[in-house]
Amino acid sequence: QTGWAIMALCAVDSNEFEQAIRRGLEYLRKSQRPDGTWDEPWYTGTGFPGYGVGERINLGRAAEEIDQGRELSRGFMLNYNLYRHYFPLMAMGRATQG
Repeated sequence: QTGWAIMALCAVDSNEFEQAIRRGLEYLRKSQRPDGTWDEPWYTGTGFPGYGVGERINLGRAAEEIDQGRELSRGFMLNYNLYRHYFPLMAMGRATQG
């Protein structure tokens, strides 16, 4: 999540956030493991419509028309295990370019 915040701050054309960016980069540096990776104790994923309500939303006939049956749900339970590495690296690169 720190990586995403750093990238958002880097996108703002202002020196106002330089200190926050430096603190974020320092956090990433300090939390990086000896093998160059980052630990992420909480699962990172993308949004799953209806997932938060604990059940599949009943779309009625529309579900058949747009082919959103049970088989579609299987495709959304992906493991985004590279997010914890990709976004910190991308943030560090963007901050260095800035």
